Amino acid sequence: MTQAELKRPTGVFLLAFLFILAPLGNLLISFAGSGVSGWYEPSVLFAFLQSVSTLDWLWLSLLFLTGVLLFRPHKTSWSLAIVSLSLVLLINAYRFFSHDLSHEGSFAQWQLVFSSLVTIAILILAFYFRFPYLDRRARWLFPTAHRYEFRTPVNIVGQDIFEGVTESISIAGTRVLLKRDMEGTSKELKYVDVIFPKIRNIKVKARVVEYRDNVLRLKFKELEQRDRGYLLDWIRSQIETSNESPG
Repeated sequence: MTQAELKRPTGVFLLAFLFILAPLGNLLISFAGSGVSGWYEPSVLFAFLQSVSTLDWLWLSLLFLTGVLLFRPHKTSWSLAIVSLSLVLLINAYRFFSHDLSHEGSFAQWQLVFSSLVTIAILILAFYFRFPYLDRRARWLFPTAHRYEFRTPVNIVGQDIFEGVTESISIAGTRVLLKRDMEGTSKELKYVDVIFPKIRNIKVKARVVEYRDNVLRLKFKELEQRDRGYLLDWIRSQIETSNESPG
């Protein structure tokens, strides 16, 4: 897998949609399980809604917020969704162990346990299986630097010197196809120096984001203003050259 294309999180989008519907579904299940006849009539429903506690409104609102956040495949929104789900679990754990539901019967308690188990399962899914769907190059608060599929030779300096060629490059980082395998040293490398022989021989310190199948993804950590200017000039020249090429 030499291309770092992100998978479309179709399953997560479905879960997000279900989270948005979950508050309404939980309320209707609670009303239906209350044993009150005619619970679906508007006047009875309104009375039920007035009886919903503040804690209930809080965790149901957090479920809705989680669904909205998961619709945007970005590490900031997904991290906030994980925080939101964690708060839901804390609220429901408090309600369960403080016997807040003792007056509502076993139905409400089992509903709470089931909802918590589903929340835990999705929390694990959102946390551990997010990497195929999220761009780890993305910055937390600002747009990701535009990436260009331009090729230029590079030398990666770590415990050894590895020659390669860029598959893509931006002012924030690069993806490099190495000519030889890093032979197990990639797990020990956190930072490397990247040298661009064809771009004024600039040298950039970079953090290793991922290494797989001889493809090394790097995020620049120390790009001096002068070298940044050189890199921008080179990128502009490549854009002009590609625009002038026929076809």
